[in-house]
Amino acid sequence: MKNYTIIIFLFFINTHIFAQNTIEGTVTDLSTSENIVGATVYIPELEKGTYTDKNGNYKLDNLPNGDFTIKFSFIGYKTHIERVYLEHKTKKELNISIKAIHYEANVAIVTAAGYTSQHHYAIKVESIGIDEINAGSDINIMDKMTEIPGLNMISKGPSISTPNIRGLSLSNVLVLTDGFRMNNYQFSESHPYLVSNYGISKVELIKGPASLLYGADAVGGVINFIGEKPASVGRIEADINTEYYSNTNGYQTNIGVKAHGKRFYWGIRAGTQQHHDFKQGGGEAVTNSRFGDKNISITTGFNSKIGSYKLSYIYKNSKIGMPNSLSKKLVTDNGFRNEYFYQNLDFSMIKSQNKIYIGKTKLQANIAYQINRRRLFTKDMYSVDMTLQGIDYEFKASRNLHEISKSNDSKIIYGIQGHYSQNHLGDAPKFIIPNYYQNDISAFSLFQHDIGEKAHVQAGIRYDYRHIYVPAVNSTEYGMINIDTSYNNLSYTLGSTYGLTKHLFLRLNLASAFRTANIAELTQDGIHGTRYERGNPYLKSQNSNEIDFGIHFHNAKLSIDLAAFYNKIDNYIFLEPTSDTISTGQIIYKYGQTNSTLYGIETGINYVPLKQLSISANYAYTVGIQENKEYLPFIPQNRIITSIQYNITNFSFFRNTSIKLGSTYAFSKNNISPSEIESDAYFILNASVSTVIKLGKQKVKFGIYAKNIMDTEYTDHLYTLADEGYINMGRNISIKLSIPFDGSYL
Repeated sequence: MKNYTIIIFLFFINTHIFAQNTIEGTVTDLSTSENIVGATVYIPELEKGTYTDKNGNYKLDNLPNGDFTIKFSFIGYKTHIERVYLEHKTKKELNISIKAIHYEANVAIVTAAGYTSQHHYAIKVESIGIDEINAGSDINIMDKMTEIPGLNMISKGPSISTPNIRGLSLSNVLVLTDGFRMNNYQFSESHPYLVSNYGISKVELIKGPASLLYGADAVGGVINFIGEKPASVGRIEADINTEYYSNTNGYQTNIGVKAHGKRFYWGIRAGTQQHHDFKQGGGEAVTNSRFGDKNISITTGFNSKIGSYKLSYIYKNSKIGMPNSLSKKLVTDNGFRNEYFYQNLDFSMIKSQNKIYIGKTKLQANIAYQINRRRLFTKDMYSVDMTLQGIDYEFKASRNLHEISKSNDSKIIYGIQGHYSQNHLGDAPKFIIPNYYQNDISAFSLFQHDIGEKAHVQAGIRYDYRHIYVPAVNSTEYGMINIDTSYNNLSYTLGSTYGLTKHLFLRLNLASAFRTANIAELTQDGIHGTRYERGNPYLKSQNSNEIDFGIHFHNAKLSIDLAAFYNKIDNYIFLEPTSDTISTGQIIYKYGQTNSTLYGIETGINYVPLKQLSISANYAYTVGIQENKEYLPFIPQNRIITSIQYNITNFSFFRNTSIKLGSTYAFSKNNISPSEIESDAYFILNASVSTVIKLGKQKVKFGIYAKNIMDTEYTDHLYTLADEGYINMGRNISIKLSIPFDGSYL
């Protein structure tokens, strides 16, 4: 309580303190020396930024002391990253020249270790900006990211998608919002993550073990949804967004308003969407696949002389229809309303993120509280009602060990993390998992160091302790069980990047991760979806050790990435069919474990023969195999994804017009687990055109996006509605309109 009192005291007292540090300067074109108007100057650590004025000048004041990263960016130019150290009453002039490029090769990334460039981080991080996320007709934000090699979705249609990273999914993957884990009953592919499509600035993906800085359970990787930036200093900004989807005859509407004074900022965003039953390839509707949601987010924060403070709240409610044999008999229309067999999901989270700068040391205190209520309505009542509550906290420090001006730069990061969650059952007659309590605490440290200008190394270690308590619950196979067990584990990371030349980079990383069996894997004993699933209270912890190797090459027109991975997992936990059945004839599926191996390659190429034209292709190949040589389940089909895009900067009153044609080819899937069936190869074609229309001083963003334009009938290997006899979604054309209002000063 004392610590919380200090944080609250600092929050309020600092609203009356004016910092003295200022950064100002001019942003120009490197080749022409002309001033650039409207360039973004942004400090990620403070979530504070501005634009250059009509003379290319910018100014950021009221800045705290400390070590900061400053990003200078503008459309069509290479992002420039500058690191500065501010002391009391510093007034620093920083003039920057940025280079016009065809594409960005070394993007800035946000990680749990801080803000850095891709070439200075040994773990490969894929970053997807909000414009790229919105450039497609997918309804679900999860599905919008599947063009990244190595990332797939286990899907039940447009309403439910669960990430699969390099063949690992469910409890092996962490999904975060602003660095906080989302408690989501993620033991099942039928449980969607309640992430809104708007209010996000970008998404970052880490492939492979990432437990060191993100916590236990990040065996397969991490997806981090990073919230939208605050308004620029001195401005009030707003936007209105609306979308229509032809396949579901559905719509989505979202409105946001935000403002930023000298120190204080705030923002609010709200939206809703509603969809009819979606249509398969060929045009037949999937009965009871309708869904809708409503969401709101509120953010406030400020910067003071010694730090920055941010408080935010998000809420989302979703109602998602469940296609099955019973709902097919009961549902006779194709409307919006959910009446039978649907999930009613509520998710809310409040987050507090605080940073204090003391010399070259940055202290962070982050805490979040969340509630996830999951109810299942069947024919005439809620048959399942359970609520998962969780508290996450993190206290860490990062310290730069060398002066910023020197070529060698070292940093150490250390801290503790904790997670507490509990499940509470309501009055509904059935339950999937029992009441339980879980408590995690960990300590970690990461060291990063530049060796000259070409090499960067990092090494870290982490200790995790987990305690799981499940009151007495009856098991058909094991009788009355009571779980009161503690687990502990050491994990590590060791990696390096090396620039052979200015255009060729190598990346090598060794990492480990672990997770314990989740509550469903330990205790489940009954019908879940269409299967009878039975847990095993004697499952051991799952441990992963992976080696990643990557090569990156880029010049003015060409970029090539090649990555290979080998992941050895001891005691891999998975669900498999048995030879037993229940009285109604359904096969019993049981959680077992075995040593397993996953390996594969991912490659991508981007070629820009002309300034306006870009051609890209990527390929992913993944194999998952057990110790007995049988294949693992939920391993995706190998895929080739291609695109060709033509951009027109200015034409009449159209700005930044883009015309894109893309395709996905998935190879047939024959190396399957005993519980799966083979999947045929398929090919789908996509197309889009988007533009910004300038009407006087007002800009309007407009786009038409089409997926599966040939209405191909296909079934992806990770599409779980195939168990109900359905195939993937057919042709979908979306029309999007966005109106930003961002020129007003406070």
